[in-house]
Formats: sequence, structure tokens, C-alpha cells
Amino acid sequence: MKINFILKVLFFAVLINNILADEYADKLDKIVNEYNNIGMFSGNVMVAKDGNIFYEKQFGYADWEKKIPVTPETLFRIGSLNKMFTNAMIKQLEKENKLSLEDPLSKFLELYPKETGDKITIKMLLEMKAGLADYGRNPAFNSDKTKFRTVNDFLEIIKDEPLLFEPGTGQEYSNSGYVVLGGVIEKVTGKSYKENLEERILKPLGMSSTHYLLLGETVPGMSQGTTISFNGDKKSSNEIEMVSPAGGMYSNASDLLKLDRYLRQSGLIPPGIRAGGTPVWNSILAQLKDGYTVIINSNFGNAADGIIQRFMDALENKPYPPADYPLSMKLYKVLDESGLKGLKENLRPLIDSEGMEYRAFHLNMFGYELMNAGELDKAIEVFTLNTELFPENPNVWDSLGEAYMNKGNNGLAIANYRKCIELDPNNQNAKIMLKKLEAK
Repeated sequence: MKINFILKVLFFAVLINNILADEYADKLDKIVNEYNNIGMFSGNVMVAKDGNIFYEKQFGYADWEKKIPVTPETLFRIGSLNKMFTNAMIKQLEKENKLSLEDPLSKFLELYPKETGDKITIKMLLEMKAGLADYGRNPAFNSDKTKFRTVNDFLEIIKDEPLLFEPGTGQEYSNSGYVVLGGVIEKVTGKSYKENLEERILKPLGMSSTHYLLLGETVPGMSQGTTISFNGDKKSSNEIEMVSPAGGMYSNASDLLKLDRYLRQSGLIPPGIRAGGTPVWNSILAQLKDGYTVIINSNFGNAADGIIQRFMDALENKPYPPADYPLSMKLYKVLDESGLKGLKENLRPLIDSEGMEYRAFHLNMFGYELMNAGELDKAIEVFTLNTELFPENPNVWDSLGEAYMNKGNNGLAIANYRKCIELDPNNQNAKIMLKKLEAK
């Protein structure tokens, strides 16, 4: 009797797990197909339970111009998911008693004056509380990205970036901080970041499809990042993207599942939902409760983010908005049909409908997308509107200055860069651009 009871309990446990797995698969499949049906998703989606895959599908093309379909082996750029690897290696070194999370940065790197380096701890860098900025916004990086091939190349410009706040008193997303952690890993081990990555994670876990590639290096199966025009046309991106301890590796869902298993078993990093991306890439590694894992890799920007947000609501049986076009496409439609007046009137309702905070960032991004699409006059109109709506934000004046500079109107470019510096005396980009313009 006791044996029969145990067998019944096991049977029902398996049955419940299968029902939950089917629920995960059905809800996610519905959302992904909604995105796919409006032409807003391309990539690979995987769901696993306790490391065992029970759902995997591919959508769209690895290369939209050559019409090469996505396969399970297709490699995607995973953006800031690199930070998980960097974080894990720091925790490994902690377990090996080669560093402590409470150690000051000055113990390993002479990046800042000792007084500053003593205040910054390894833990602050991991939690983005050290006050470091983002090398992606550094003019020294953007003027020639091709020069940055080693961790030290990045550190050479990061050391001159002013801190955003006193270490430990705030929190700000920081790519620079994770590059510094990469420098700590190199200093402690005497090996390059890439060597550590291979020896500590990729080879032991059998992650043969994950690659730390420098500019110009290629491996078979790489997908192409995709730009989507305001009317939905798709083409391969020519964006220059560099790899660092903060982001930019290539991987696929199968390899990320190996990382998921390792992190769950080792306990090095608490489970959670982590994302990485650029305007043309987006990846998600979601470690959910009860051993469920969702992995989404896409060569469309923001597609994976939208899917996982809706999926989490679906799991809790909450209502969620249907798959939709990116905000930039909606803004363009309003601007094209109703002009600047219509854009001003509809901006806040559109941002609110996306569930996002109303701030200068959205029009700024839209302005840059217009510039990148060659619609400079419209970009100037949008940046100008942004200065009217958010006059105390220094970045909106910086962006308008850049647009006028690209237009060849140096007088207005200088005026706007000066306004930016007036609001933010530490804005290095505006200072550099202003110096160049005034020299002319």
C-alpha cells in the first residue's frame, strides 16, 4: 500500500510539472507569434525546466538581406549578458580566496588617485554603486571604436572619466564598472580576460558556441544585427560593436542554458531576469522560480525585452498589451502625418501607453534614429522640441548641437553645446565638440 501511495504521488507530481510546462510553452508561444506576425521578432526562443528543454523555436532570418533562416545553432550578440560571466569569475576568485568583495579597487588597480580607489570596493563595482560612468558615452571611445581591443585599452579612457557620485552613495548602470572588474580579473590571475573566460567558464561548461570576438574576427553561424526602417523594411546593420567584459560576446540558446545550469548549481549569482542589447540586438536569460528558464536571442533591438515583459504578466494571469511596433515607428507616423505640433500633443500619451516614464530619453533616441536614417532636418525638429519640453536636461542641448554640427551650421552647434556645458560643466563630449568647433 505504501509503495502504491508513493507511486501515485510521483505520478501526480510529474503530471503537474507537465501541465506547468505546457502552460509556459503555450503562453510564450502565443506572445512570440504575435510579435512575429507583425514582423517585429526574429530569433530563437527556448524554455527549459531543471535544465531540460521542452520548448524551442526559431523565427525569421539570421541575415535578412541574404534570407538565411535562424536555426538552433545561430549565434547572436548577447550584449550585457557578458556581465554575468564577469560577475561569475569575480565570485570564483572570491571562493578561491584571491580577493574579497570588500577589497578596495586600489588593491588591484591604480586607476584613480589612492583616496578614490580606496573608497571603491569590488562589491560596489558589481552592484554599480561605485559612481563609474559608461564608456559607451565617452567621446574618446566613439571617435574611433576600432582602437579598443584589450581591457587595458578601455581602462586608459575610463581612468579619466569623472565619477558620477561619491562611491557607495548612489547607483547608476555602468559598463565602465564591469570593464574595471575585467581589469581586476586580469590583475589577480596574471592572464587576459579572454583566457580566464575560456579556462574558467567556456571550456569547463562545454560552451563551444560562445565567442569573445574582436573586431574583424568571425566564426561560422553568426547572425547579422538588423535595422528596421520607420516603415518596417529590414536590412543588415553596419554598426561597429566592440566586445568587452561589459558586453558584446556571441552565443546561442544551448550555450546559455549551460551557463544557467552552472549558475543555479554553483549559487554564484542569484537567479533573476537579465537582459542585454543594442539598437540591433536583444537577449534575455530569465532564471525563474521552480527551475524554469527562458532564453530569448534576437537580432532585432528590444524585441526580447517586450516579449519577456508580456510573458511575466501572462504567467500571473495579468492583462498585457498586444505585440506592438517600436515607439520610434509610432512617433515617426505621428510626425509624418501631423507634424511637430501633433508629435508634441501625442508624445506623452504614446509614452504612457508603453508603460514607460515620460522623460527626455525617448525623443532623444528618436532624434538619433532620424539622423541615422538620413533625415537630418526632422532630427533637428525633434531635438529642438526636446529642448522645449526638457530645458533643464543637458543631454538634449548636446544632441541638438550635434545635429546642427552635422548640418554644417556651426554657429547654432556652438550655441547649443555651450548651453549643455552651462547645465552640466562636466559634460566631456560637449567640451570636446565645442573646442573643435571654436578652433574652426
